[in-house]
Amino acid sequence: MNHKGLFILNSFYRHPSNLYKIERLQECFFKYGITMETRDALSLSMVASGNSLSIPGIEDYDFAIDLDKDIYLARAVSLKIPMFNSYRSLLLSDDKMSSILALYQAGVKAPKTISAPLCYTERIDEEVENRFYDLLERELSYPMVYKACHGSLGKQVKLISSRKELQEMYRLSCHQEHLYEEYLDGHSGDDYRLIVVDHKVIAVMERKNEHDFRSNIALGGKGYDVTDSIEEVYKEVAIKASEALDLDYAGIDLARGKNGEPIFLEANGNAFFTEVEKVTHIDIANEVVKMIINRIYQKK
Repeated sequence: MNHKGLFILNSFYRHPSNLYKIERLQECFFKYGITMETRDALSLSMVASGNSLSIPGIEDYDFAIDLDKDIYLARAVSLKIPMFNSYRSLLLSDDKMSSILALYQAGVKAPKTISAPLCYTERIDEEVENRFYDLLERELSYPMVYKACHGSLGKQVKLISSRKELQEMYRLSCHQEHLYEEYLDGHSGDDYRLIVVDHKVIAVMERKNEHDFRSNIALGGKGYDVTDSIEEVYKEVAIKASEALDLDYAGIDLARGKNGEPIFLEANGNAFFTEVEKVTHIDIANEVVKMIINRIYQKK
């Protein structure tokens, strides 16, 4: 029997790490006799009408791996075939504020976070604006961290050091979901990326960036293998986070608190693992493939 899976890509954006991820997963799936095809979101454009939903060619595949994060397409595909990660996990993990709220319920510690009020008018009410700035200064102080609720690779993360910068950032972002976080002094440019597959930690990379408060490899950070040396509590927190966010596989980012405790920073349901595989020499792609095969075909 010919088994076939699907990678769903964004129609406009191709990142080298995404292409590496696809190549690695394709190689591993092929070893198990599974062919993987790649299609962009536009070629899968859904048509919903009354009680019918059509997605061109979706019946040709046993499952899909979503590398696009289009929440509407993900929901539609998940109604037709199994998808990794799940639609529910996308709802929770791709929205940073939703992640924080889900993890609060699970008892996972995160930095103090304040969600920004949305503005639906062209003109901002200055009295409301200043009330919000007063709240942020009182609860978080400077510097504080700005994050768009949707984003990756650290591109939508900024350090705010004054009310002037805060006002500029809020006025640029007031019509979209975003949040502000306390700045963790000991965390600047240093954190841990834990790769979790099927709620098991399989690799851990410490990331250090001497030139930026963001540790992302894409922004100049360097990775170091700490899979066997990191404290067990960090792995326990990463697993708890993956369970709370319903993630089949993920990169969970944790910082070290003042007392050495793990603090949740972010969950990445579409985590790149180019650097983690290179640094740790752990075959992450094969672990992801085995998890999917076990879920879909009940193979070992």
